Amino acid sequence: MQNGPDFGSPPSLIRKKLLNILGESGKTSSFIDDIATVKRYCSESSHAFPVTSDDEALSRAKKEAMNEKVHFIWTQFSELNSYHKKQVDDEEKLNVKLAELLSLLTCDTKSVNKKRNRAKISVELQEILARMDSRINDLYTSLPTNAMLIICTGHGDITLVQRLRKMLQEQSETSICREKIVKILEELHAQAEVALCFVCTKH
Repeated sequence: MQNGPDFGSPPSLIRKKLLNILGESGKTSSFIDDIATVKRYCSESSHAFPVTSDDEALSRAKKEAMNEKVHFIWTQFSELNSYHKKQVDDEEKLNVKLAELLSLLTCDTKSVNKKRNRAKISVELQEILARMDSRINDLYTSLPTNAMLIICTGHGDITLVQRLRKMLQEQSETSICREKIVKILEELHAQAEVALCFVCTKH
């Protein structure tokens, strides 16, 4: 999540952080994420666990799930986000992606939906999604009975939106004109900032 466990919103001097609220309510939290996110969002009353990989995050989350004194655990699997970032950092792949998106925008709505449904997923992305699914299943299996698992994920490619914004701000040279980039950004922006949330209780 772009803004960490802070209600999914940008930092505010007025609003309290989720981990602080849990601490004030007598609940113990464990925060498992990359070191930058841990430093930014971890509270004094929570346990901090900086990690450098999804496998390490999974291992620590499973251990914390077995700790009866811990009431809330936050962790993040970042391999998918790293993949998207790598894609937008590659100029050639970025231009191909933008050309594809632009071609979709010139079609009618029904054609766009059909093309999106037929869009091919690369082998690399399929493998990343399979590993993520396996990690989530592994984590769920390790949870104690009556534990609640909340999975939050994005509905679009936030890294691409951020890259397009940066291109417009810096007026970077590209094979696609500025007006078309703005059009693509308008189409992607709303979708990319919508989150999906799945909740289940371990039985």
